[in-house]
Amino acid sequence: MDNIRGLATGNYERQTYVQETVDKKRDIRENQPVELRNDNSEVKVSLSSGSKELQMAKNAAISSFSDQNATDRSEKVERIKQEVDEGRYKVNPENVAEKIVGLIVDEYV
Repeated sequence: MDNIRGLATGNYERQTYVQETVDKKRDIRENQPVELRNDNSEVKVSLSSGSKELQMAKNAAISSFSDQNATDRSEKVERIKQEVDEGRYKVNPENVAEKIVGLIVDEYV
């Protein structure tokens, strides 16, 4: 029964903290000068023609790079499938071990 009371008390304290935080933020927002308040009005941004061209070039480079990677990867997958079907595919145990160790290290670090 004490555990239930403790949970209820903890929940009440959390609700109180949340309510106090909301109240503080409301007070800060209401006491700001009108020009600093976020009234959810629409904000418009315009870019120069140079920045638009730069963005288009960036998008084209990214698209080209990912298309090339997809092509390279599909070719590699097909090559490996063929090697497996023909019984020529060899697993490199050192590479497998490095990948496993790397995953474990990444998980715990």
